[in-house]
Amino acid sequence: MNFMTRPPSFGGLPAKPLGAQSEMTENHIVSKDSSVYRAFYSIGSVPGRLPGAGELKGWLSFLNWFAWSFSLTSPRTYRGTLINFPDDGRPYITPEQYLQYQLFPLPSVFGRKMDYIYEDYQVFFTFYLGYYTGQSFNFGVGPLYGLAFYRLDILENERRVSSVKNELMELKGIRLLMEYKVGQYFPDTILYNAYLFLELTNFGDQTGKGTVVEQHVLTANNQPAPSLYMSMSTMRLGIRKEIQLAKESEVPNRAFQPELKDDLPSSGIPRNRERSSNLRGDTEG
Repeated sequence: MNFMTRPPSFGGLPAKPLGAQSEMTENHIVSKDSSVYRAFYSIGSVPGRLPGAGELKGWLSFLNWFAWSFSLTSPRTYRGTLINFPDDGRPYITPEQYLQYQLFPLPSVFGRKMDYIYEDYQVFFTFYLGYYTGQSFNFGVGPLYGLAFYRLDILENERRVSSVKNELMELKGIRLLMEYKVGQYFPDTILYNAYLFLELTNFGDQTGKGTVVEQHVLTANNQPAPSLYMSMSTMRLGIRKEIQLAKESEVPNRAFQPELKDDLPSSGIPRNRERSSNLRGDTEG
């Protein structure tokens, strides 16, 4: 997870710290955290083709490569540190001094530090623009759209300086999905349709600029801080097990039914007339 700002421009150039490492020239990463490994669960649908796409022929048959899925994740919590956000803690008087502090901030050891606690749960749809299904392997890639309900607390010197709860954020991103059917090795067990999957997801937006998050931090001059943006990259490895919600119609298997005898009235089969007449003749004689 990364938190970023977009420094103001002077002369058409962003006033970001000299030598700052950032993928996007207009963004400046202000967070410092490490990779987090944790277990979580999600509820979703198996990637499915577009309704009716399988019946299309001709040039419309390319829609057979499209698929979609639905996901709902459990709440997840992330902790980290914001460094020199929104400034390094030094108040400024003139615009020139502000520009100087932006270009040459204090080192992270001496600069301004704040701890953040971010928690959210997400609901979104993934639209696979290319989805391949084989006998043992599935592959898909495409954009995702949805919503996230999040909470963000920011603390400075063990004092809460910003707290937002139950905020709504628009989710955009891209997902790569790879699945391998391990159920083929357990054909007679409940895992007969289980898949081992690897899922790579980037949340933010398709351009990588991040999504704005609500916060109420003040600068060293007691002014509202500039906007804070968030992006998140996740890698998920797990087992997917399909559960059928609709009950299959039961077709009676004639091979396991006992053979009905035609001389029983309850069998529902008319009696053999020739045999019945012979029986009556023998009795009368």
